Amino acid sequence: MIIRCNPKCKYSDGFTYGSLDVDADEVLCNECGEIITEVSSYTKLAMKTTGNIIRSKKQKAFIFPCLTCEESVEAEFVSGILVGKSCSNNQEGCKINTTEHMVKAIEETQKVLKKVEDDESEQRTE
Repeated sequence: MIIRCNPKCKYSDGFTYGSLDVDADEVLCNECGEIITEVSSYTKLAMKTTGNIIRSKKQKAFIFPCLTCEESVEAEFVSGILVGKSCSNNQEGCKINTTEHMVKAIEETQKVLKKVEDDESEQRTE
């Protein structure tokens, strides 16, 4: 979306393309990367609606809400039981509500990742 950048922007002549950082609810200039301060909530909503956003890069796979600690946790298998990786219950008594197919996908993915880690550690020792 074309918007007016900050007055001190050295890359634009006043108007620039901006994108909404959804996590921080701030609009960033696509030229200089600075936060554009004077953007209305209506403009932010329009940017979000039209998809003019910066997608979160820190999202991981297999994140589910833990019904025990009421936080979103990354699921993993420990001793054959599906638990939250960073659950505050020390990975005991986690209640993660997901389908059987997703449980199987998590289990298979974890096996493949372990095999890749083992292969990489073997290559480093050679």
